[in-house]
Parts: sequence; structure tokens; C-alpha cells
Amino acid sequence: MNVLHQIQRVAQTIPVIIIMSIVLWSYYAFVVSLCAVLPSPELKTVYMLVYHVVFIVFCASYLRAIFSDSGAVPPQFYLTASEKEGLDRSPDPRVYLESVGQRLPVHEVTLTNSVRYCEVCLCIKPDRAHHCSMCRRCVLKMDHHCPWINNCVGFRNYKFFVTFLMYSCVYTITVALFVAPWAVFIWNRVPEMRDLSEMDKFNIMIVFFVATMFFLAVCGLWVFHAFLTANNRSTLEMGRAPRFKNQRIAEKNPYDMGCKVNCVDVYGTGSCMLCPVYTSQGNGVLFQSAEQPPGDMRRLLSSNGMASDDEEIVYNSDIPLNLDPVMSA
Repeated sequence: MNVLHQIQRVAQTIPVIIIMSIVLWSYYAFVVSLCAVLPSPELKTVYMLVYHVVFIVFCASYLRAIFSDSGAVPPQFYLTASEKEGLDRSPDPRVYLESVGQRLPVHEVTLTNSVRYCEVCLCIKPDRAHHCSMCRRCVLKMDHHCPWINNCVGFRNYKFFVTFLMYSCVYTITVALFVAPWAVFIWNRVPEMRDLSEMDKFNIMIVFFVATMFFLAVCGLWVFHAFLTANNRSTLEMGRAPRFKNQRIAEKNPYDMGCKVNCVDVYGTGSCMLCPVYTSQGNGVLFQSAEQPPGDMRRLLSSNGMASDDEEIVYNSDIPLNLDPVMSA
């Protein structure tokens, strides 16, 4: 089993290697094949300056999406040794889990109105958290598992994923627009292009078509996630709406607090909103919801020793919870 697991982990890196290979080849095609033969130093300076700014931001966003943790469940959501023993001995596990869940700020339930419990991780799932079979752990506000970054997209790295999509569009359209005139010249066999080697001509032509195709493909995905961000939804919630205690499945998105607030939750505020740095708001455990009035949240936190009765509860902000992640093996 360990050997198969190692083989799987190696195989999961193949899509990332493919993307990085294409990016490095596009860098060579643009900088060496095209910019090295531009007719004027001024034009070359403009091309190189604009390209490298976009290239650096694009690569930084991609690397942050790959290597940033997607959001591990905090320790207090895992059952203690005594609670695990009590669950095994309980004649009604559902009732037992409900009693254990009383100490936690969770409000979403399963379709059978039960506590959302992960039998693999042995934890009670926080609201909007789901188990990823590829990462073998539960992820806070899980959106989906993306093979192209070999990582789950969750609360901690969702901003990096969305900015990666955005700067992918910027990078590909920049390359396509800058290369397009020279690709047309090569196609029309303009005399000035005769000094280019056949390999350079090939690189310029192919990088134009590849950049255009990637722009069309990624742009649609970015627009979709921009829509999700504006409505405070995840990909999983698009297919399966959350369900709350003693209520039917919400007809409207209960986490939608308006486009501005929703975007601030992901991008934060200030000059670094669109930069590949972490500025997202909240802790991935508590979310403002139309289904959970602030007074109820205050009473819940107070009863669990997480907030005083006179403390103002601010959603999507740091609260006195132990949020040190539990990393699964």
C-alpha cells in the first residue's frame, strides 16, 4: 500500500511538471526567439519590461497556489481518545456525536440532519469543510482538488488559486498580443523575417497559438471563480447546497453577504488585494450566515468559553480559537 501511495504521489506531480515545462518553453520562445531579434532597442525594452513583470506575478501566484496549505481542520474538532472510545461504545453514534458537537461552533448538518462527521479523519467537520480523498484529510472551506496545482483549493489558498487564474489570463493574452504581429509576418513570409532561424519561427508561431488557446480555456474558469467569489460560494456548494440544523436545504446561498463583503473575504483590503500574498479575512471556521443570527453565535461561543457575553462577535475575523492546524500523514 505504501508503494502504491508513493507511486500515486509521483503521478500527481505530472500535471504540474507539464504546466511548468510549457511556461519555461514560452519564456524561451518570447525572450530568446522573439525579443532577441526585435528591430529596435526601445521596442525590445518595452517588450522585456512588460513581459517580465507579468511573468513574475504569474509565477508567484502559481507557486503560492501549489505550496500554500489549503486549510487544515483545527485540533478541537478532532475527537479525543475518550470521545473516540465513547463513540465506539455508544448504542446510538448519531446522538453521541450530537452531544460532542455541542462544544463546537458548527451549524451545517447532513441530509439526515446529523452532525457532519468524518470517519477517516475522526473529526467533526467545521462548516463548509469537506474531506479530500486525494489529500487524505479534511479541508476548511474546500472548493475542489486541482490536479494542475497538485493541491486542494480551500480556505487558506483560495485567493492564490483565483489570482493564479487571473494572472494566467493576463500572461497568456500579453504573450498572444505581443507575438501576434510577428506571427503574421512569418505567416506572410515578410522579407524582414528571413533572418530568423526555422526554429525561432516555429517557436514564435506555436507560442502564439498555445497562448491563445490557454487564454480561452483559462478565461472561462477564471470568470466562473470570479462569480463564485462574488457570491461567496464554493464549487462543491454549487452542486450541493448546505443544510442547517432543523431546516431544509437553503433555497438561497446563506453565506452571501453582498458582492463587496464577499470579495473582501477572499482578497482582503489594501494595496495587496491582487498580489500573491495572504490577505484573506477570517479563520475558515466561522462564517457569517443568514441562517445563524449574531446573537445565537455569541451565546454558542460564550457557552463554550470562546467569547464573553459582552464581546462583540465579528464574523470572518480572528476569534480566540486554537487554529493551529492538525497535519495528517
